[in-house]
Amino acid sequence: MAEMLKHIGMLENTGKNVVVVFMSLPNDEENALVIDTDALPDQYNEALRRIVESTEGQQAKDLADILGRRPSPDGSSQTMLQKLHVSQRLMKVPVDIVHMTPRRGMKFPLRSILDQMKKNDSETPADLNDLDPVTRAQVIAEMGKFNVHKTNLEGTTADGQAESARNLIRMAEMLEADAVGKRAQAYAIDPSLNPARSHKPATEAAKLTTKAEAKVATKAVAESAAKSSRKPAAAPAASK
Repeated sequence: MAEMLKHIGMLENTGKNVVVVFMSLPNDEENALVIDTDALPDQYNEALRRIVESTEGQQAKDLADILGRRPSPDGSSQTMLQKLHVSQRLMKVPVDIVHMTPRRGMKFPLRSILDQMKKNDSETPADLNDLDPVTRAQVIAEMGKFNVHKTNLEGTTADGQAESARNLIRMAEMLEADAVGKRAQAYAIDPSLNPARSHKPATEAAKLTTKAEAKVATKAVAESAAKSSRKPAAAPAASK
C-alpha cells in the first residue's frame, strides 16, 4: 500500500491538482493558499515534489514553513516561497473547494480535517511542556501523525482504528518512560522520598547509587524511543 502524503490535494470545482501551502491563512480561516501543480514548470514541479516528500516536509503542519527555507531551483537568492510568490503561482482559494488526496483513490474535504484538528488541539494535554525536549518532540510528532492522517483519514476503517490505538500506546510508553526517568532523578536528589528505600536498612539503601538509577532510567527512555521509531506490528502487544 502506497504511503500517504500530506499537503497533496485537488480543487473540487476544477479538478486541478494542487499542493496546499497553507491549509488556512493566518487571520483568514475561510481561505487556503495552494499551488496549481498542473501549471507549474517541470523544474519547479520536481523541486516542489522533493520538498513535499521530504521528512521535513511531511512533519510540517503548513508547507509554507519549509518553502520559506528552501532555495529556489533557478539558482537565484530567493527562497522557493518567494519565487512562487513573485511568479504569481500562489493561489488563494476557499477552504471548502479544497479536498486533500494523500493517496490515490482517497479524497477528504479540507474543511473536515481543519475542524478535527481544532478539536484535537483543544484536547491536547497542557502538561507536555513538562517533558524533556527530546521526549516532547517525539510525542508531538506522534500526535501530529495521529491527528492529521490516522484519525481524519482512516479512522472509520478497522485498520485505521487499530493504527490509532497503536499510536496512543506508543505515546503512553514515551510518557511512562519519561516519568521513570524523572522519579529516578528525584530519588537521587532526596533518597528519603523513595518508598522502596523506606523498608530497607540504611546500609542496603546506600548501595542503590545514583549511577545505577540513572542507568535504569536512561535504558527505559531509550527502549521506549526505539519502539516508537519502528513500524508497529500487525496488532498491538497485550498490556501487562
